[in-house]
Amino acid sequence: MQNPDRRALAQTLAQRLRELRARHHLTQDEVAQRIGCHESAVSRWEAGSRLPPCTDVLALAELYAVSCDYLLGRREQPVMPAAALVDQALLDRLASAPDVAAFDAIVEERADQTAWLPLPDGAVIVPVEQAMRRARGVADRFPQSRFADRLFRPRA
Repeated sequence: MQNPDRRALAQTLAQRLRELRARHHLTQDEVAQRIGCHESAVSRWEAGSRLPPCTDVLALAELYAVSCDYLLGRREQPVMPAAALVDQALLDRLASAPDVAAFDAIVEERADQTAWLPLPDGAVIVPVEQAMRRARGVADRFPQSRFADRLFRPRA
């Protein structure tokens, strides 16, 4: 591990793995058992002294229900072309409605929300704080615009 970029990557991954393991209340041995590796490998990854192979990065991402991009420290997560954002919880709630009246009540309750939203080519997924900062920076360039205060604010 002599390349500084590789070292930085290993440290970012190590920090995220430690945080995720703690959040999931798992031991290093439990992580190792669940993804099929030795506990010492997990220890080395969390210490930042080694990088896991790609197959283990995939297994860790699945175990912790995060993206590989998140584990590896990417700030932006590219969105596949022709992708859509789906509110699975809302669709599940609608699907479990016992009748039309309950279905309609859920839709009315969430009238300002959509169950799915097509994402334009070039879209990226970023943390909310970063999205707000970026959007505010663009809007601040045009303070006289009648849209400056509302164009980049998500619907409530």
